[in-house]
Amino acid sequence: MILLLVAVNAHAQLGAIGGIASIQGQKQTTFPLFTLTAKTGQPDILDMGFYVYYAQVDRYMGKDFYSVFSGNTTERLLYKILNVSYNLTSTMNLSASIPYVNADVGQLVTSTANPGGTYNITRSSSGLSNPAVRFMYQFLSSPMLAVYGTIYLPTGFIGVGSGGTDLEVDLAYTRNFSIVQWDSNIGYRLIGVDPVTHRKPNNDIQVANTAFSIPFGMSLSGFFEINAMYEGQVTDINFAGTGKPYTVQQLLVNLVPGIRLSITPNLFLTSALRYSAYNTFLFGYHYIYTIGLDYLVL
Repeated sequence: MILLLVAVNAHAQLGAIGGIASIQGQKQTTFPLFTLTAKTGQPDILDMGFYVYYAQVDRYMGKDFYSVFSGNTTERLLYKILNVSYNLTSTMNLSASIPYVNADVGQLVTSTANPGGTYNITRSSSGLSNPAVRFMYQFLSSPMLAVYGTIYLPTGFIGVGSGGTDLEVDLAYTRNFSIVQWDSNIGYRLIGVDPVTHRKPNNDIQVANTAFSIPFGMSLSGFFEINAMYEGQVTDINFAGTGKPYTVQQLLVNLVPGIRLSITPNLFLTSALRYSAYNTFLFGYHYIYTIGLDYLVL
């Protein structure tokens, strides 16, 4: 149960999966990675991307994991994500994201507050996490406004996916200031009920993102994003084996610097560091490392 919570909870914190909110069939490099954009591209362009995410769980309800638990532990999560994005028209885009997760959770950990409170999380798990299918429609071109609808499909893979179907709606705004592109979006994700447990594995999620992108020549661009996510209240009724409850509001704020390089007119390399400046999720992280390739089929 601990392993399932680690993987599923950390997966929810990824937000918009890289690539699915990325180039979207644009023959240029100036785009954010996680923030949804209202900008569209030419019709009949297919974008295929492959991204790798690496994160280590090192926070527990906002506290440093090793200040709560002792022992030689490693809680590593590796996400390998295939993205496909297709511009149906100049105002509509359809995309899909298929994540495969390896969750490697280390050894026995013991509560530092209660030496008798030992948690056995010496297990690993891997499998398909919840795939996402997203539709985007730009309903206004000046200023650029778009609406997104996303469905997260259940997989039932223990430890890396949930059994419920999630639905998300986002509103995106894009504006250009000379060479700087500003993208922002707000969204709400309704977490589905697991048909086996008959309850939601997590609370509903509210997101807010903003990003600034700027080109450096014809083939290189940089971006900086601020991602915020709120997932409601969570309580550990036996916090770290102390016998006392502990409650937090699950909120995170990420700072994301990154670059995108056009290797060829059709091939793009993206690299970013997602630093969690504030994270009170049940199982949280300080960093997520991201690297990915996108290939445009014209």
